[in-house]
Amino acid sequence: MRLFGLGRYFWDALREINPNDVRVELERPVTIAFFARPGTGRHTLARALFGTSDSDRPGRGLSFNEVDTAAVASAGILDLAFLLLDASEPDWSLERKLEARLAGAGFPVFLILTHADQLSVPSQGLPALRAQFPGHPPELMAVVDPRDEVRTRRQLLGRMLQTASGIRLALGYRYPPIRAAVAEQLIRETSRANAQTALLASLPSLIPVLGMVLGGMADILVLTKNQAMLVFKLAALYGRDLDDRVGILKEIAPVVGSAFLWRTAARTAVGLAPAPISALPKASIAYLGTYVVGQSARYYYERGDKPTADVVQGFRAEALRLYASVNDALKQRLGGGKAWASRQLPPPASAQRETGG
Repeated sequence: MRLFGLGRYFWDALREINPNDVRVELERPVTIAFFARPGTGRHTLARALFGTSDSDRPGRGLSFNEVDTAAVASAGILDLAFLLLDASEPDWSLERKLEARLAGAGFPVFLILTHADQLSVPSQGLPALRAQFPGHPPELMAVVDPRDEVRTRRQLLGRMLQTASGIRLALGYRYPPIRAAVAEQLIRETSRANAQTALLASLPSLIPVLGMVLGGMADILVLTKNQAMLVFKLAALYGRDLDDRVGILKEIAPVVGSAFLWRTAARTAVGLAPAPISALPKASIAYLGTYVVGQSARYYYERGDKPTADVVQGFRAEALRLYASVNDALKQRLGGGKAWASRQLPPPASAQRETGG
């Protein structure tokens, strides 16, 4: 029943999604300001992160500003700001005044040090930045060479999207170069959320009668709804028509269907184990299944082809690696850690066979 009812679960979950809710998140205006003195690299940084340095109309998209305090007012209402500092500049007093203005405005402000290669000891750049701005969050500071696009994106993109998570779907939709990074965060977060959901849904099975009614039914519905929302957001991110939910389902079902069936079969097998022994393996299956569904959908939307068996195998291997840190946190939530510390809780045998383990 569970195996063959999965398509209905997914369609029901997809049908409950309100396209307008996702559309509002996807198409909301975003405003990102770069503040810097001329020659500091603000346009180069914008190209490295967003693939463009074209200014939009005032109050929308990217804007490039000087470091005088009047620049804050002219930049308008912001979602995110970058304040660039030239390491070769001996006086940062203007930047300190500007940072004080920006810090109280209610949006994230990244302090970016450039031209550190012009210092006698380049490694002194970050300590100098922290000393000059002691009250600024250290996770919003970085020393970068924006001419090196790959390294700049590796240093800043994840932090930027995590810090500005409320606008990341809009950013990915508007700026294609960061689309893959947005998709990756969505997939990992949904996978973790589903692992937690599976763990919590296992708890009713500690109560014999209640567990028979709630344990298996509730979690599969919630997990499937979360996966449907993930696939729907990925479809939106890559430009699919949000009003055509039937079209989205028909297009993506052959791509992610095998991952759904694998997850469901494995969870059914694990469900035969007594609680709470099956709780953490269920969580691992929820994480792995969701991750594979998300990555398979992302692969298809990026490339237009269904991932091969070898590619899916790679997704599962990566999911196993990522789940290791999640598993430690879930063990703490389940039993305080000590009772589970000596137990090795890999995915169940059915999942290992599927992943080639």
